[in-house]
Amino acid sequence: MFRSLTARAILASFIWIAVALGLGGWAIAELFRDSTTRQFDANLKAHLDLLSAAVASSPDDPESRMTDPDFERVYSGAYWQVSADGTILFRSRSLWDTELPGFQPLPGGADTTIDTAGPAGEPVRMSTRMLALPARGEVDLSVALDVESLQAEIDQFGRRLIYFALVFAGLMLAAAMLLLRAAFAPLKTLQQAVADRHANHAREIEGDYPQELAELVADLNSLLARNERLRDKGRVQAANLAHALKTPAAILRNELTKARRGDAIDLDLADQAVENVSAFAERHLSLAAAAPEDLAAPSFSDPATAARDVASALQRVFPAIAFTVAADTPQRLPIARSETVELLGNLVENAAKWARSEVRIEVKRSGRSVILSVEDDGPGVAPEHREEIVKQGVRLDTSRGGSGLGLTIVSDLLERHGGEMQLSQSALGGLEVKLMLPSA
Repeated sequence: MFRSLTARAILASFIWIAVALGLGGWAIAELFRDSTTRQFDANLKAHLDLLSAAVASSPDDPESRMTDPDFERVYSGAYWQVSADGTILFRSRSLWDTELPGFQPLPGGADTTIDTAGPAGEPVRMSTRMLALPARGEVDLSVALDVESLQAEIDQFGRRLIYFALVFAGLMLAAAMLLLRAAFAPLKTLQQAVADRHANHAREIEGDYPQELAELVADLNSLLARNERLRDKGRVQAANLAHALKTPAAILRNELTKARRGDAIDLDLADQAVENVSAFAERHLSLAAAAPEDLAAPSFSDPATAARDVASALQRVFPAIAFTVAADTPQRLPIARSETVELLGNLVENAAKWARSEVRIEVKRSGRSVILSVEDDGPGVAPEHREEIVKQGVRLDTSRGGSGLGLTIVSDLLERHGGEMQLSQSALGGLEVKLMLPSA
């Protein structure tokens, strides 16, 4: 419903302010009611103390001591009376010919305070005390005061409290809106910066942003940079593919021209050209499919498991070759399983083509790196030619099938994942290829 962050924040602020002020106002109102009632009861007790003193000092004429003018006006809201055994002995002129409702006071002189109705039906708060006199015995003293003034004061305070609460709520909401405007201002700046980048074809989002947005902007710039690299890589791959296909396409065109003229064609050369086209296309499609992983969540794989799977698959293709896999405890590479299989698959297949009877695969850990080693007992490669065979499409010996792209694909994958490759003489007599990759 609320798709705007500003609208959500304002609504949340309004709800919070309303709840906070509501609870705070209720607490303040209750505190004021309690304080005012205690002051009212203190005034009531003072009149009761005065009546007690008047009865004790002038048991026959307490009226002479109760001189508050409110006790003289009829139905004024201020009343007192003295009774014994249900008989009214003395009462204030304000009661006229009525009396306060009877109420049994607590023994021992403890006061009892209740809310009741006065002679005119008005709400009063009455306090009663039992007093023992030497001449008269026990008498009941009662003083009542109209609570209308008390309630009026409480109501007036409540109205003022609501008024100031509404004013304060408005000020708080305005302040919240200003704060939200200031807080969301960098988002507006970021939005404009993104728009400017598209308009100006800039390479990254520029600007000085708060810490909370700086990391996001850095991630966005990193994402844009990766996209740029992928785009450039795609262009390079397309150019490389076009360049790689140019020669075999020319060979095929030439052989087709010969066939049309009725001349003899070199089928081996044409077959090799077709194989090269297939290999080049497969390699570049593989690289294109792997590129989006730059943007994906990292994947992990166990190289020992991948090595066993590759060896098992190639055993069917090369039944005369003995494949052995030696691995430490399971390792973990921050590389997708498909790429780990591709790395080992190219190396092991290349070793099997040249091996006489054995291909050995080893997986071990060295410090913070995982080393993948593939060696064979074939003729090997002379030291001066080891760098050359990594180049795209280079084959030192054309007597065996293939396109010469295996080690090139491995080299490209290693570059993507921060790995290294070393070529050396194998203990078996052939070539040993070592891959050093950072462990997860």
